[in-house]
Amino acid sequence: MSSKLAIMRMTNVLCLGVGLSGVVAFPALAQVASEPSTNLFGSSGLIDMPSAEHQKPGQITTSVAGYSGSTRTTLTFQITPRISGSFRYSTIDGYNSVGRDTRYDRSFDIRYRVFDESDFVPAVTIGLQDFAGTGVFSGEYIVATKTLHPSLKATAGIGWGRLGGRKGYLGRTINIGKGGVPDAGNWFRGPVQPFGGLEWNTPIEGLRLKAEYSSDAYAVEVNQGVYERKSSANFGLEYDYNEAVKFGAYYLNGNQFALMASLSFNPNDPPAPSGLESAPLPVLVRKPLTGGATRYADNWSADPASPRIIRGQVRPLLEANQLEMEGLEVTSTSATLYLLNKTFIAPAEAVGRAARALSRGLPGSIETFNIVLVEQDLPVTRVTMQRRDVESLSYDPYGAEKLHQRSTIASGPARRPEGLVYEDGRYPRFKWSITPSVRSSFFDPDAPIRIDLGVRAKASYTIAPGFTLSGSINKPLVGNLGNIKRAGGANPKVPRVRSYAARYYSEGDPALERLTADYLFKLHPDVYGRISAGYLEFMYGGVSSEILWKPANSKLALGAELNYVKQREFEQRFGFRDYDVLTGHVSAYYDMDNGFTAQLDAGRYLAGDIGATFGLNRTFNNGWVVGAFFTLTDIPFEDFGEGSFDKGITLSIPFSWGIGRPSRNTIDTQIRPLTRDGGARLKVENRLYGIVSKADGRAVSETFGRVWR
Repeated sequence: MSSKLAIMRMTNVLCLGVGLSGVVAFPALAQVASEPSTNLFGSSGLIDMPSAEHQKPGQITTSVAGYSGSTRTTLTFQITPRISGSFRYSTIDGYNSVGRDTRYDRSFDIRYRVFDESDFVPAVTIGLQDFAGTGVFSGEYIVATKTLHPSLKATAGIGWGRLGGRKGYLGRTINIGKGGVPDAGNWFRGPVQPFGGLEWNTPIEGLRLKAEYSSDAYAVEVNQGVYERKSSANFGLEYDYNEAVKFGAYYLNGNQFALMASLSFNPNDPPAPSGLESAPLPVLVRKPLTGGATRYADNWSADPASPRIIRGQVRPLLEANQLEMEGLEVTSTSATLYLLNKTFIAPAEAVGRAARALSRGLPGSIETFNIVLVEQDLPVTRVTMQRRDVESLSYDPYGAEKLHQRSTIASGPARRPEGLVYEDGRYPRFKWSITPSVRSSFFDPDAPIRIDLGVRAKASYTIAPGFTLSGSINKPLVGNLGNIKRAGGANPKVPRVRSYAARYYSEGDPALERLTADYLFKLHPDVYGRISAGYLEFMYGGVSSEILWKPANSKLALGAELNYVKQREFEQRFGFRDYDVLTGHVSAYYDMDNGFTAQLDAGRYLAGDIGATFGLNRTFNNGWVVGAFFTLTDIPFEDFGEGSFDKGITLSIPFSWGIGRPSRNTIDTQIRPLTRDGGARLKVENRLYGIVSKADGRAVSETFGRVWR
């Protein structure tokens, strides 16, 4: 079909929507315009077709749709107000796929809203569907959506590829065996078809009706003989149980029924209200000596017992604020507190509470507060403030901003002062725990979800600041990870550095997951170091070293890592297999503002391949982290196997977001469409940037609005 004819049809669809709005959207049925709904592909849209709408910034939506024995499971993230991305895992029953009765397909989408909706202009979005998969669902589109009435929206667009009708795939390659490579040469080329439809918010609260003209001819499924399509018209109804949970039922293509359920949540909208933490102690304003507004008693400094007494006064005040003291150094006019924050995600909140505690526990002559934030025994950032500012600004409406302007934020010292006295029991110290363990594997075509539940015992012994011996043992109790039969896409041209995972899971019972000696240190206020030796992870043991340059207030950080490791025996006891490798990377990290951090790691991977990994994370003020990464190395795509190159999505969900109380504990997960041997990196705990970035100068400044919480 020519582009001119397609545009004419799109115009007709939009005109049809305008006409229908006059029929169904009269004032008696007026409703408030609904939030954008999702389609069967899990992105903003009608039924099978996309719309130009986007969700609220930060919105995360998971949806499951089923039709004709097939399913689509999608995770969609609204990355910015204009950009959203989706990862989809689909099954197509009866599809001829490498000898299996079911086709398992992974795909990625990206959408960009070009124009916002205004009084006379519709919202316009350009999208790529399945732009880095096998091509089964690949298609591109330009779509417009207009609110014709508070209860009615009309959508019209044109599509290529999957959305280009029966001949939309002409000239395109559907690479079932490999996939994973964006094929930009096919984008927005070939036959084009119009699509469009209407969405009506009915007078029944939460219920909406949809109708669409679909340009998706299901050409791949029809050609495979697993699907029959009789009509381009689709109809559906959807019900919003609440803001998070939604259901839908649809009649597709004249002969199929489909169901969908979705769950949405937004890191910016916690389910529990904030502020459930205990209130901080109030600032205590000093009373000057008679005869001068700035004279305070300092006769305490001559008593050798005073530092011990002062520490005893400050310690319970910090504990009342859910903080800990590593050590405290005092002079007649200043105090330096080495602060352990194990509670508050916002480092500035910990700083503010510590300042309140110091105002109550220190002698009046001490005017300068130096608060050093310590992360895993590393003094990361020093915040210096004047006591008079703490006293005068704690109840000022603009106190946080003024205190930030008057304070100095710099890198923590390279070494602690010789006279610093640590808290009793701080060094050495022993910790242990026994907790439930969950290990998982996704997207194995024989069983897309595999989970092991068990018990994990962990222990650590910190001998001196930064020097720790630690280990963990895992005992699986129930699950199916050990039943994996596939080789994970192993290729004889590529060393099997990760594709033995099935044997590690099945034979490691119990498993010595980790047993290491770690030394974290500073060479300079801006330079950090790490040396780790032992059984570094469940597949590898050896020696790992790292160095990181990260000034407190710099957007840029640079690092380097060098490792020599051997592959461990499958039972995960103390033996090794006959494979060793020298691996390492140079890394650059850049804070792009608004919570976005870009990371580039270039070097040698476990299989000896050379390449680079690019990652992009978005960190929310409440601790949520959503990210994506991909790795390209010198292993050819055909040798890498299905997926062509390593890629994935990362999520970190803070406990505090769900419970409304302060906590630095998180639930961390990584979603990899496929795990292969190419682009595999050593899994080392305590990588420096993840430690330092939690409490560096920029993290303190960006959260300073919470300093008086």
